[in-house]
Amino acid sequence: MDIITQHLILKKYSTSDFEDFCKVICNDEVMLHITGKGHTKLVAKEKFDLLLKTNQEHDFYGIYKVVLKETNKMIGFAKITPFEKKCIEIGYALLPPYWRMGYTIEMIKSLSKHGLIYFPEKKLMAIVDEENTASIKVLEKNGYQIYKKESFKGSPCLLLAYTSL
Repeated sequence: MDIITQHLILKKYSTSDFEDFCKVICNDEVMLHITGKGHTKLVAKEKFDLLLKTNQEHDFYGIYKVVLKETNKMIGFAKITPFEKKCIEIGYALLPPYWRMGYTIEMIKSLSKHGLIYFPEKKLMAIVDEENTASIKVLEKNGYQIYKKESFKGSPCLLLAYTSL
């Protein structure tokens, strides 16, 4: 199922999308606040194979390639996946040329809306590196509030929960 916004189309990755996935996940600048640095192609391939499995097993959960509607150009990825028992995690990453253009706000609004429709009993949340102030601000503008600070995969992170749009 594609998620369509005013300027973007979020479509689940398919087997032919590996190179587009690598453009994001192997990029040091993009991955700075996610993993500290970009992944190698070998690690990217392992992650890509896992995301394809998730995408095939679920109608809505998954990792989406984000493309501009107007040009069909890939600009990043977004995800909506289970987290613990009672939560749904949203996540996203855009290539640097598309930062500060409003696309992240558009993605978060759409992912939140769809998460509430498909999983009304679950809490929507996001995990953000505590130094990623831009991402924290954009989540807060979209109705998310910090509810917990903890170490996640070895990095100090903030967990933000959706409160309202």
